[in-house]
Amino acid sequence: MAPAWVHPLVAVVKRDIVNDSLVTSIESQWHNPKDTLSVLLLLSPDVIRQAIAQQTGRRIVPVAFSFGWVAYGAMSLLHTFGDGHLMPPTDVNNVLVLTADSGHVRSSSSWVLGRLLRDVTHSVDNGIRHEQAKVASTGAEPFKQGQQPSVAAVEQQKSMESTPWEALRVSIYQLDDRADDTVPQVDGVWRSGVVTILIQLVLSIVPCLVYREWHVFLITAAGTILALATSSLPQWRDEKWACPKTGGPTVAITTGNGSRHVIIVENDRKNDKGLHLELLAHGTRVFRPSLLTKISCVAFATLWICLLITMAGIEDNTWYLLAIGAIGSAQNLYAAAAIRSPAAHGIHVKLKETIVDSKVAPVLKRVEQRYPSLGLSLVEIFFPASLRVKDPEDLEFWRGAMERRLAENKHGIRLDRIGEVSAGQPEVASRDAVQGV
Repeated sequence: MAPAWVHPLVAVVKRDIVNDSLVTSIESQWHNPKDTLSVLLLLSPDVIRQAIAQQTGRRIVPVAFSFGWVAYGAMSLLHTFGDGHLMPPTDVNNVLVLTADSGHVRSSSSWVLGRLLRDVTHSVDNGIRHEQAKVASTGAEPFKQGQQPSVAAVEQQKSMESTPWEALRVSIYQLDDRADDTVPQVDGVWRSGVVTILIQLVLSIVPCLVYREWHVFLITAAGTILALATSSLPQWRDEKWACPKTGGPTVAITTGNGSRHVIIVENDRKNDKGLHLELLAHGTRVFRPSLLTKISCVAFATLWICLLITMAGIEDNTWYLLAIGAIGSAQNLYAAAAIRSPAAHGIHVKLKETIVDSKVAPVLKRVEQRYPSLGLSLVEIFFPASLRVKDPEDLEFWRGAMERRLAENKHGIRLDRIGEVSAGQPEVASRDAVQGV
């Protein structure tokens, strides 16, 4: 039997050995974090999906190789063989599309229209960031006679006077005939993808020059080729602009009551240019992926898994791959969330004019003057409980607008007016003209 003093000594020795082993493991992991690299490849596939949706449209879609591509490859199989949509659903809720000539209102499920409204509204909000409050008040006492106002007070007064309160802004756009529909304009997001890919390839060459090891470059090149091929499938373009490209009606886009911005895109059903935004909003022209798309997604998912297995076996210079993946993830995140122009979304329009006022009703009146029936449709959106008017001029205007809307046209008589017309009653009752608006 061992002496009593041996047991504490053995415990100390074991503890020191365990501590040394733990320190060695931590040092080894920080020196070459190969296990972490494999796990990171399975993160954030949704960011990659949105980055592709943002940039798709041209033949080459420069979405950089990054963390999450392996998980996205597997997720694309679920969408391809499941709901049949590579494009993500719209991330802007309650987008409404109103048709000018018919007055129809549709809830939009289009990614493009949601991002278009979000980005244009963001630009408008930046322009009115320092607008006057709805109840004009600077919070300071008025200047007394003979009193010298401070510089800050004068600047605040100028700012309040130069940016009056806007209850509603209507931005009217017209088509740009010089551009090709569904071909996005090259902007900073597209260029960032190209620049990021070049930076990644240059960084991957460093181990070749310093350590004579080519595995980092080969994996980066393979991942980049796979990323470009996966994001350049034609199915992406077909889903993003799933509508005719031969013109369509004038439409208004808004998020409804409570919103302070409406976009109107002028077009003509007889025109052979421009997207049919009404059908794009409804999403009825989206076709399920073809057999070629399904086979491609299966092949890409398999290759991504092979790349993951290959990366899991790398023992040296894994910090370079971590840096390359982090740079690519930053580009993906930027591309997925970036604010872009309408042309960068493939909708080539130019701003024609804006209609603004400190009250909503005058804005809708001017819209109705320009686009009959569209103003009335917006009235139903922004005044769900009906708009009330008392000015004789406004009363006469809205009564005439209601009469034109409910009158017989080339398509026939409205079903809800057949009884009144058959009985010899006027098509529009006074109550409908005044209180039903």
